[in-house]
Amino acid sequence: MIYSLSVTRRGPGAPYVLAYVTLDEGVSLLTNIVQCRPDDLAIGQPVRLASVSSENGQALPAFAPV
Repeated sequence: MIYSLSVTRRGPGAPYVLAYVTLDEGVSLLTNIVQCRPDDLAIGQPVRLASVSSENGQALPAFAPV
């Protein structure tokens, strides 16, 4: 679930979303939200685990809306 989010609209790769996501286990982590339009996101929205590729091709964890 999205606890808090911030949309960056300038710079390389913009727009992108940084968010605190709270997992069902109670742990919160700072992550990217991907595979969505930033304006469609809301606090409390459920998310699922996704992955993105870094510049060197390594898979990185991210989250996407359910």
